[in-house]
Amino acid sequence: MKIEIWSDIMCPWCYIGKARLDTAIERFGGRDDVEVVWRSFELRPEQPRTPGATLGEMMRQRLGLRPGDTVALFEKIRVLGEAEGLDIRLTDVRPVNSFDAQRLVHLAAGSGRAHRLKDELFKAYLTSHQNVADHDVLSRLATGAGLETAAVDAVLAGDSYAREVREDEAAAVRHGVTGVPTVFVDGARIAAGVPSVEQIHSALVEAG
Repeated sequence: MKIEIWSDIMCPWCYIGKARLDTAIERFGGRDDVEVVWRSFELRPEQPRTPGATLGEMMRQRLGLRPGDTVALFEKIRVLGEAEGLDIRLTDVRPVNSFDAQRLVHLAAGSGRAHRLKDELFKAYLTSHQNVADHDVLSRLATGAGLETAAVDAVLAGDSYAREVREDEAAAVRHGVTGVPTVFVDGARIAAGVPSVEQIHSALVEAG
């Protein structure tokens, strides 16, 4: 059984979606037969690697939201994350470019460590507010997830896996993926938005 997930580590909903997916797989009797494939998606491909405005400032500027609106939204996400055992702190989050992080996820997939690296990246960005576009930070997180330092640094020094990221993004267009997280189970798309544990589990049971 193949689960494909388009996601971006800039997205707190994707972090919640991953936690729900983990729970659903644990409940699924055939979890040893489940293959999880992380697909690349960039919410802000034009974002620089250097942190600038906070997420709240960006949302107020680009979407015309009021401060109270972002505070309420961030609190809602915090509570939903807490229900999944996550510590999501959006007030001081500063978005950066996620392209290099996406490339490292592809590197990690080759050794079965993509799932663990996604956790490290989400936590670093959404909980401890690290710059996950900075190569030193990425190298530390990737090696902490079990990747070899030399392989990680070689990827970051060049353009390895750039094609794979672009192919994922092109596939997203073909499949009508316009937002994240978006989850497919054996080619069938689960309900739009962040699926619940029950929705994911039902999709696994049906596919199994």
